[in-house]
Amino acid sequence: MNEITTFVFYFLAFALIHSVLATDNFKKKAEKILKNNFRFYRIIYNIISFLTAAPAFLVWWISSSSTSIIYSLPEYLSPFLTLLRLLAIGLFGYALFQIDMLEFAGLRKKKIDSELITDGVYRIMRHPLYAAIIILLFTKNKMTVLDLAAAVLVSLYLIIGAFIEERRLVSSFGDRYRKYQEQVSMFVPVKWIIKRI
Repeated sequence: MNEITTFVFYFLAFALIHSVLATDNFKKKAEKILKNNFRFYRIIYNIISFLTAAPAFLVWWISSSSTSIIYSLPEYLSPFLTLLRLLAIGLFGYALFQIDMLEFAGLRKKKIDSELITDGVYRIMRHPLYAAIIILLFTKNKMTVLDLAAAVLVSLYLIIGAFIEERRLVSSFGDRYRKYQEQVSMFVPVKWIIKRI
């Protein structure tokens, strides 16, 4: 297997396992089996996600430079790309700061009535974490074939995941989330920009 096939194989294995473990059906079965220990499900889920994602990202990290270069941007664009990447990192950090990281990591028990976050960066876009990751994936000075394959696969996975998450949020928050969807764009802050024009 070449590097790209190996990456795709490992990434799809991660995506399948990660997606199955996140389904409500699987969680209900796990709750029956784990009983009182189900409170540890989120941390177990995160550990399994990390372990199954690691081989794909290790292949990408080690083998990226051994695949053909698709493009190498001129040096004068470097400050612009650096600024864009710093903005994406800031967006990611700010969005992360707004969510309960201990609950997300599985270190704190999930509240029964979770809060819908619609302020801060979530007033500008509904999925700032995913948007930031996609920006970082596509703003490299030099893009190899493996880089592009990884960027496309990871982005598709995030976009599909966002749509699945939206359905869950509509079922949890109903009309409140539908109204939020009408007012705020998913990834690109088009609605926020239009309001300011």
